[in-house]
Amino acid sequence: MATERMSSLPFSPVRSKRRTSDKLIFISCEGSVTEWEYFEKIINMVFANIGSKVKIINVIDEALKKRDKNRTSDEKKQVSSSKPQNLLDKMNDFKSTHKDDYDFDKHEQDEFWLIMDVDDHTDQTIVDSEGKSNLDKWNAVLNECHNNKYQYAVSNPFFELWLLLHFDDVNEEDYGYAVKDSHSYESTSHFRERLTALKVPLKKDKHFDARYYSKYSKEAINSAILRAECLDSEPKCDYPVDLGSTVYRLLKSIKEIDDQYEGN
Repeated sequence: MATERMSSLPFSPVRSKRRTSDKLIFISCEGSVTEWEYFEKIINMVFANIGSKVKIINVIDEALKKRDKNRTSDEKKQVSSSKPQNLLDKMNDFKSTHKDDYDFDKHEQDEFWLIMDVDDHTDQTIVDSEGKSNLDKWNAVLNECHNNKYQYAVSNPFFELWLLLHFDDVNEEDYGYAVKDSHSYESTSHFRERLTALKVPLKKDKHFDARYYSKYSKEAINSAILRAECLDSEPKCDYPVDLGSTVYRLLKSIKEIDDQYEGN
């Protein structure tokens, strides 16, 4: 299992020890709890049969595995960070530090993903002391991702929408919380309340409730992919400019590999 091979060394397995696939997937998550638990659960439970083929490694998972009181001050800052630039920096640092461990230069098929929310990151009215707006900084991150051949999965307004799509279609009220030109970002518990009504609630601290892990089945993931694809624009945009989540693109990549080995 992937967890057994990752437990003793945070950057294991190294390339030479993998038995079947030459492809690795690396993920830098924006959230400190929900996103990380979601992807950990998927690789260990739903897609367990490709545990030796594809590795989804959160670049801050060692800090996240510690209880908050046991984290260093730097680790606490790292975990709480949600700025897209910080996610990009973490991925760049990870690739640079572990280039030899994974032979990145020899494996162009590897995928590097940033999981981000729109939040207020595209708000051009929020300007820092250097005169850069949030939108300026957002576009700079996307440009560097393109240059570094990174991919990104973005939810508008945030990741809880992607969770909702596993269990239900979006409704008219949901659209009212999308970040767009006519509606700025607003903090809301709306999507968490929707999940609670569907009997798959998150805990108050945004952790998953282990009693509902089995609800996120392969069938539910397939439903989320289909619903998210329907919300995506044509032609495909870099990120949703209305209600939507391109996390489905990452899940399709994982699922394609899983389909190759299903039944093996």
